[in-house]
Amino acid sequence: MAETLTMMAVHAHPDDEASSTGGVLATYAAQGIRTVVVTCTNGEFGDAQGGVKPGQDGHDEKAVAQLRLAELRESCAILGVTDLELLGYHDSGMPEWDYKDRPDAFGTSRRQKSRRGSPA
Repeated sequence: MAETLTMMAVHAHPDDEASSTGGVLATYAAQGIRTVVVTCTNGEFGDAQGGVKPGQDGHDEKAVAQLRLAELRESCAILGVTDLELLGYHDSGMPEWDYKDRPDAFGTSRRQKSRRGSPA
């Protein structure tokens, strides 16, 4: 059985695949190499329509996550990504934001696992 080459990119947020590894993903996909994108969060703390920031009136986390995940799927289709895996963690926001301490946030999940003795 022939070995299948795989290139995997792991990103925190939807849109990171386009802004940081899009060229590499598209290049390898075009060469027939299996490409996998793993996105850790749903991107709830991205800007809402009209540039509304998290915490401002009119910022709806669920609507932002739906939009960003739809954009992620479209981006992966354009880039030729073979597989998209969504871990589904809540966006942690920026280090200085209070949101980062939510129990369902990506950054918090790592700290919780580390405290339980799991590998960090």
